[in-house]
Amino acid sequence: VTLTSDISANVVHSHLFDVNTFKFEEERQRLTSLFHTYDVDNSGQIEKNEFFTICQELWVPSQEAEGIFNRLDVDNDGSVTLEEFISGFSERHDEEEEDSQNEDKNSSKSEEEFPNNDKHLICR
Repeated sequence: VTLTSDISANVVHSHLFDVNTFKFEEERQRLTSLFHTYDVDNSGQIEKNEFFTICQELWVPSQEAEGIFNRLDVDNDGSVTLEEFISGFSERHDEEEEDSQNEDKNSSKSEEEFPNNDKHLICR
């Protein structure tokens, strides 16, 4: 029985690893394509002026664009490399996913604390 459960656990782990690897590679390809679209002069870097032009076209407020650029430009050289771009957006995606999971946990906790909430209305 132990051998079977060990094999099953390894198969599940392997499958999940493959799915996560596939998602990572798919996301990496999408971000790479996006990077090359934004790298207007094909320099292999997105300079600050290129980034701000794109943000203006997308109606991103300049303060927000500045914050995003500064977060992506890890080495503070005034441009964003492909690796900085992928790393920065991957980290941001992971943070958002983590926040979403925490919100889901909090909402289910509220439901546990206040079951049948619709029956207990507060009137003013």
